[in-house]
Amino acid sequence: MWYTNNQFWSPRRIYRWGHRLTNLFCKVMGHLEARGVSHIPREGGVLLVSNHISLLDPIIVGSAANREIHFMARSGLFHVPGLNKLITTFNAFPVNRGKPDLGALRKTLSLLKNGNAVLIFPEGTRSVDGNLDKAHDGACFIAHRAGVPTIPVFHSGAEKMLPRGSNRLRRAKLRVRFGEPIDFSKIVESEVKREMYQQMGIRMMDSIAKLRDE
Repeated sequence: MWYTNNQFWSPRRIYRWGHRLTNLFCKVMGHLEARGVSHIPREGGVLLVSNHISLLDPIIVGSAANREIHFMARSGLFHVPGLNKLITTFNAFPVNRGKPDLGALRKTLSLLKNGNAVLIFPEGTRSVDGNLDKAHDGACFIAHRAGVPTIPVFHSGAEKMLPRGSNRLRRAKLRVRFGEPIDFSKIVESEVKREMYQQMGIRMMDSIAKLRDE
């Protein structure tokens, strides 16, 4: 069943107002519908792992979620006057793409261990054709080290609302699906972390793909 009332709450007034505005935007421009919101714990650390198809992804997933979220954004955005303050206010923190960013990893783990919800995109960059790619080891490292529920997310419509390379918004149907926590228990702890992370990455992307195919 699809629904739009996600019973959102945040202790920060500015975030509550921001959420209302983005939620209204998503409903007016895209008739936003969400499913599985109840899978997101209302308290405690939780890692949301989502497909990446548009610059609007954090706004859309955040508008569908039932609690305040933090998310990584590419470091270049924090050098844009005005935009840097805006996205920082709404919990974005920088990550350098193209190489491992230990600072961003530590920031993410700290947020999760302090009971926050964090949204990341395991593929690392936006999909060119909408197909799912492999998960980067960094996402699996976070899921392994944080020890919090990892919730898969699949959303669609953002790639039509703001296509790659476009600056013009279009109306498009927006749907967001949140899945049950990913079960990594059958993945054997290994001294060769890379092999373990590869298995976790496969499980992670399979869980996102399952939501896509429902």
